[in-house]
Parts: sequence; structure tokens; C-alpha cells
Amino acid sequence: MSASATARVRWRRVILIGIAAEFALILVIIPVYFLPNRMAAINMAIVPASFVVLLGFGYWAARRAPGRFALHGLLTGVTAVLFYLAMPIIASAFPGAPKPDFALLFSPAYLLAHTAKLVGATLGGMLAGRAAHG
Repeated sequence: MSASATARVRWRRVILIGIAAEFALILVIIPVYFLPNRMAAINMAIVPASFVVLLGFGYWAARRAPGRFALHGLLTGVTAVLFYLAMPIIASAFPGAPKPDFALLFSPAYLLAHTAKLVGATLGGMLAGRAAHG
């Protein structure tokens, strides 16, 4: 096997960048929250925003990887999705906090957005691999 095929996953990098990607996505979506029909606007914006933001962060996570670039991107996307799902569950543990709205967490728009995160981050990793190889 080649060195790039057996390269280790840079877990710390993947996890930190995946979490940063989710925070960045939140920052991108905040202005949409203030539009008149906020939920409809968010549902329309979240899928393309998820793809574009995670494309960049997947690239960032994979660009210094020793190999397995697409895997680094994909794992960055998985981290972002898991972090998104964990945030309301963790927040609900605090006194007076609302319970997580699982209907929203797993609504069709957000399932599509999670898929867009995975695809965007993986594509970002693949682009980083192409850049590294010439």
C-alpha cells in the first residue's frame, strides 16, 4: 500500500474544524433569521449554505492531511452534523432550557442540509487532494 493510502486521520484537526464549520454556518444563517418569514427563509437557505460552508471547511481540514483527503473532508462533515445534533441536547440539560425539537432537528430541510454538509465537506477534501497532487 502507498503511504497516502495508509495515512493516519488527523482527528484533532478534523474535529476542531468540523465544530468551527458548524459555528460558521450558524453565523452565515443568522441574518436569514431576521427576514419576515424566517422559517421558510431558513429552510431555503440552509441547504446551499451548508454545502458551501462545509466545502470550504472540508478543504481546510484536508489540505494539510498526509493523504486520504476525501476521508478527512467527510469526517469534518460528520463532526459538524454530530455537533449540530448534540448542541440542543446538551443545552436542554441546563435548568429552564427548552427540550430539543426533534421534529426540527430531523425535518426534511435539515436532513437535506446534513447531507449537503457531508457532500460539501467530502468534495472540499477531494479538491484539497487535487491541489496537493498538482
